[in-house]
Formats: sequence, C-alpha cells, structure tokens
Amino acid sequence: ERERERERERETESEDGNDREGGSEKVEGNAGGLKRGGVANAATECKYTRRSNKDCKATRKKVKGLQANSVSRPRQRRESGFGDSVKASASADFGPSGSEENGETLHTLPKFVAYIRAVLFIAWTSLLSLPLICVMIAVSPFVYLFDRKRRRLNHLVNQVWAWLSILPFFRVKISGRENLPPSTTGAVYVANHQSIMDIFVLFLLGKPFKFVSKIEVFYVPIIGLAMYLTGHVALKRMDGRSQAQTFKQCINLLKEGVSILVFPEGTRSRDGKIKAFKSGAFKMARRGEAPVVPISLDGTSKVMPHGSGFLRFYPGVVNITIHEATQLTTDVDEWMQGTKEQIS
Repeated sequence: ERERERERERETESEDGNDREGGSEKVEGNAGGLKRGGVANAATECKYTRRSNKDCKATRKKVKGLQANSVSRPRQRRESGFGDSVKASASADFGPSGSEENGETLHTLPKFVAYIRAVLFIAWTSLLSLPLICVMIAVSPFVYLFDRKRRRLNHLVNQVWAWLSILPFFRVKISGRENLPPSTTGAVYVANHQSIMDIFVLFLLGKPFKFVSKIEVFYVPIIGLAMYLTGHVALKRMDGRSQAQTFKQCINLLKEGVSILVFPEGTRSRDGKIKAFKSGAFKMARRGEAPVVPISLDGTSKVMPHGSGFLRFYPGVVNITIHEATQLTTDVDEWMQGTKEQIS
C-alpha cells in the first residue's frame, strides 16, 4: 500500500511539472487568456489530486485575481466610452458656440445667450424707433423744402438711431476718416457685405448717403417709412425697367452731389470671404463722374452671423477702414479689381 501511494505521488508530481511547463509556454505565446486557462486547470486538479494545501491556496488566489481583472477591464472600457460620449454631447449642446464655418469664427458665448441678445437687440431698436420716427415725420416738411436731395437732418436721425441701437451690444472702430470726401461731393461708397449690421455701422460714418434696397423692405413698418423719408432708392429686383430707372436715378443723385452706398457683391457673404464684384456701381460712378471710396468691414459677420435659423448676436468689435478714393479709369474691370483688392 505504501508503494502504491508513493507511485501515485510520483504521478501527480510529474503531471504538475507538465502543467507548469505547458502554462509557461502558454504565457509566452499569449499573455492573456491562455495564462488564465493554465491556472484554472491547476485549480481543478487541486480538487481531484493530493496536492499540498499551500499550492492549492496559491492557485486559488491566482484564479481570483485573474477573475477580478477580467471583470474590471470591461467596466473601465464601458465607463470610459460612456464618459467620452457624455462629454462630447455636453460640449455640442450646452457648451460655447464654436466656429460658423471652416473653424474661422470662434465665439466664447453660449448659443442660447446669443439668441437672447438678438431678441433684446430687436426689442431695443424697436423701442428707439418710436420716438425717432416721430421726429423724422415732424421735420420732414422742412427737410423737403430746404434739403430735398441730401436730407441731412433725416440722415442724422438715422445715425443717432443706429448709434443708440448698437451701443449696448458691441463696439465700432473707424479708421481713415480723412479719406471721406466732403458732404457736398457725390461719391460711390463701395463696401463688402457680411451681415445685417453693415447698414447700422455705416451710418456712423457721419456722411449722408443713399443706398439701393429692394422694394419689399419699404413695406416693413417704421423701417420702410424711415427709408422713404430719408430718400433711399427702391428697386424691383426682377423688373428690368425698374433696374434701368434706379440706375438713372442714382446717376442723377451723384451729379447733384449726393453720395450712394453700394454693396457690389450683390448679397451677403456666408463665409466672410469677399465674392466677385458686379460692375454696376463702377459704371454708375463713371456716368456720374464721381469717385469710388472703398470701405472694408471686418467683424459684422462675427457679431451677427449670416445663416439659417434664429438670429444670434455676439459681443465684439467691428472695424471700419476707409481707403483712399479711386478715380475714373477707362477700363471698368481693372477699376473694379483694384477696388476689390483694396477692400480685401
């Protein structure tokens, strides 16, 4: 019986040695699941063989440690993935509003605050319009009698209206005022078009001018009446006869010493880049024998971006740069390209 027991012990020792060698080879081949398999086999052998208590305790501890690691790793992956998705959604929905397009325009103000600022701006400028339109109506008979063409007093009311409207919301810096011609000299002001705020900030130049607008704007309450009393020019965009009449009217105003404001791009730029110019403003200046004054606007697209959806109004600074006037040239295309390079 003793010899049989010794033989059994020798067999179990030889089997343990083989298991250990196989386990080391498995660890070298793949240090993950194969190692756990070798330890698990050793743990099952503890149940059916006569191994020492110390070896069995050691193998059981290894099994528990491997099981704990295998459970904690998937949890960490799930938690990290869930946290990243929550952070991404939070930054997209509730964080500051980012760039409009191409990562160029960065805002540090949340979008819902920009929406509230837009509503406040509309309410504020509407409130200002009520007393100021009454002033314009009251002085219009005198303006019509003594200053029918330029209507400088009505333009001054528009200037005060624009200045009070933007004062609580953003700042305007103007450079190159010395390049502006006298108020009695007709000129064509040519500026890039980025936002609705372009008209507001250009009123701060302090020089009376007229601008061409589509006739639908003249039907807007208060605003349309103010434009009519100031003498701005209405245009039916799809009517060729109206376009010809508007062109002749602007030429006559230039010859009488009234300045005209034109956005040669024709529409607002969505990305802030200056688009191709149309030649109408330069043909008008040549016919009216008036200089062209290039004006660069920078910042209006950041203050009130042009796009679909609700209006957004951000704080900021708008820079207006007035360049030297360009004189008449025989080649309209060359004149137009040189003016575009000055503005850009």
